[in-house]
Amino acid sequence: MNLDGARVLVAGATGVLGGALTAELGARGARPALAGRDPARLASAARAHPGAPTVTFDAYDPASCARAVDGAARELGGLDAVVTAFGSVAFGPAAEVGDEIAEHLTAVNVLAPTAFFRAAFTVLGPGSAIAAFTGVVARRPQAGMADYSASKAALSAWLDAARREVRTGGIR
Repeated sequence: MNLDGARVLVAGATGVLGGALTAELGARGARPALAGRDPARLASAARAHPGAPTVTFDAYDPASCARAVDGAARELGGLDAVVTAFGSVAFGPAAEVGDEIAEHLTAVNVLAPTAFFRAAFTVLGPGSAIAAFTGVVARRPQAGMADYSASKAALSAWLDAARREVRTGGIR
């Protein structure tokens, strides 16, 4: 994908990975839109990217993820790529991780990214792309990280299936 002028939404732009990705995209000529959950951190990240639109989202609210995509597309005049660079991690033996933590990991690591991508499919066209940070645990689960590994594997499986569905429309 030619990044010169590419309109890229980075969800999680306020984090370490998302911030580094946004900086690299900008250096390669892309026009990033920054999405994050913390307005103060989002404002700070935006100072490094003058003119870049910002949108907030709540990973527990899939509708806010969709609104973030719509807002970024409106501000940039469309989107060429959507990247999710956020997530949550938890450690502990499978028998000891509570349901609340498992639900949190599922909401943040699976449901929120898929909400971003579902919304993105309505605005992305041929030659566009979706991408997510999933981690090695998606393919090689680790002891003491069963729930985290499962959430990242679920997102990875969803991405594999969704990409097969949308590739006929030219989305990678």
